[in-house]
Amino acid sequence: MANGLLVMRVLPNGLDRSRFCFVTGKRVGKAVARNRVKRRLREVVRRSAAAPGWDSVLIARKGAADADFGQLERAVHNLMRRTRLNAPPALTEGSEGPQDAVQ
Repeated sequence: MANGLLVMRVLPNGLDRSRFCFVTGKRVGKAVARNRVKRRLREVVRRSAAAPGWDSVLIARKGAADADFGQLERAVHNLMRRTRLNAPPALTEGSEGPQDAVQ
């Protein structure tokens, strides 16, 4: 899944917790800007309630360095909602969970 600021990829990890990885390439900006984006993303994820059992990679796009904390927070929550990562893990038989799990 993607939006204007971020790309999110998720896969099941079989654990009782979710893990997150943050990627900021040189297109985002210089080291100071990249580190600021990663710090903000870590704080957004820390404040969020993610369903357990998923590995997630958040990849920052070029405009992420110019976004404020609120914009990044809305972008992360949008992606978590779209991948159903913020919902409680009430999976029914035959459903796989987050839609992006096989991509």
